[in-house]
Amino acid sequence: MHRGTAPSGFTLIELTIVLAVIVTLALVLTPSIANIIQDSRVARANSDCKQIANAVVQFYKDTGFFPQWARTLDGGPGEAADRLTLVVGPGNTPQGRLTDPALQGWLVQPAERGVGSLADQLMSNGIGYLMRSPSVPLGWNGPYLSSPIGADPWNNRYMANVGLLDTSQGVQTASGAVKSAVWVISAGPDGVLQTPFNLPVTRVQTQLGDDIGFRIQ
Repeated sequence: MHRGTAPSGFTLIELTIVLAVIVTLALVLTPSIANIIQDSRVARANSDCKQIANAVVQFYKDTGFFPQWARTLDGGPGEAADRLTLVVGPGNTPQGRLTDPALQGWLVQPAERGVGSLADQLMSNGIGYLMRSPSVPLGWNGPYLSSPIGADPWNNRYMANVGLLDTSQGVQTASGAVKSAVWVISAGPDGVLQTPFNLPVTRVQTQLGDDIGFRIQ
């Protein structure tokens, strides 16, 4: 009786060609995939900064003051000693040259005096501001964000130098000094903050390096 020949498997040459094609495709596609992931992270950080900035502005519209206080005075803004210089979200403190005085305002730790929580101000009213109601036309009316504040895409914190907010007209403070820019900012992909804390509003250059931010003032 005649027996059919069993089909043979791939030859070594064929397997080598297939593997070479797979490796080539991986080498070609990996940088593109990495770029797509990085671009999506940058887009998310930009969106987060803008949403937090808009929440700060809406807080002002509702209460008549900015979220700059560690404690309230009868449910309103606190006293001068309670004023915050910085509010931050969860995540790591970005890297930066600690010896650079222009950056030191950003790099303080959450437990230090003058540093508050974005979540307490914008999400939970952890400070105890007076709540808005039919009989209270000005008051906290949050939460001001649709989802909890998290770290940026590189696991560093978002920050806002709210202590520098000044609602007076023009580019100068009441004392005649040039106002400083106020940001909601992320240190960006490299995790190294490079934008000065007290950047003058008159300066054409905005955030530096690969920092990502949205300017409030």
